[in-house]
Amino acid sequence: MGKFILLTPLIFTVFILFMNYRRKKSRQDGVPVSLASFIYPGLVVFAVSSLFFGLVSFISYPVISFFSSPRYEARVVEYDSSQSYGDETKKAVVEFRDQKNQLIKKPLNYGSSHPVEIGRIITIGYEDGDHSVTNLSFGTQKLIIFIISLFLFLLGLAMAWIILYSLGQDYSIIFRIGIGFVMYLVFPAAMLFFIGVMSWVIWEYFQGRRNDMPIWALGICSLFVTILIPAFFGYLKMLFTKEKTIRKKSRFSTFKNRMRK
Repeated sequence: MGKFILLTPLIFTVFILFMNYRRKKSRQDGVPVSLASFIYPGLVVFAVSSLFFGLVSFISYPVISFFSSPRYEARVVEYDSSQSYGDETKKAVVEFRDQKNQLIKKPLNYGSSHPVEIGRIITIGYEDGDHSVTNLSFGTQKLIIFIISLFLFLLGLAMAWIILYSLGQDYSIIFRIGIGFVMYLVFPAAMLFFIGVMSWVIWEYFQGRRNDMPIWALGICSLFVTILIPAFFGYLKMLFTKEKTIRKKSRFSTFKNRMRK
């Protein structure tokens, strides 16, 4: 796995630089191409591809385990704690019985600052000889799955843009997908998140669980919630009204073209 993470980005970077070198050389009509101009793009491509292929390799084992490894129902019994960059990371340790009815105790294959709670029953993947087990109860790792999926999507867009650019193909669709992702998902989700957090703070204050919060902070939260709620619905209205307007215009232009004919 370590060789895959190192060699695959390296091969991909060499391929991209070679394709860019060919494109640049064909445009300059015999003028020598400076190899130094490829150093910075090469570093960027290597960094992006390393992150992308690293994430792919990270999720490949759980995916393979999901389809191939024997499954067991296990109970979380304790935590295995360790220090990572000054923060305490906990690995949930589970207990289960294998096909031979032997009691086995193994840690999960990942650690977290908010591990699965003790006593919870989860589905795991385990093969004889494994030093750890794979958590196949994806409902217990929603945040991890969301973050990995988000980064994989963004890095996938970047990789697609790099490939299309190097091959001299039209890459405008990548920008359209990226802008659509930001406008239709990121902005509304961020606004909903802030509305939810600030509403929760206000609710906690009036329930008497945040008496230490100053009144000015309560006022700021109330002001932002009052502004964000109509802004959120106004933003959604703008998006979908704009979409309808574009559709009407396209239909009208089609009708005009037919009339001219």
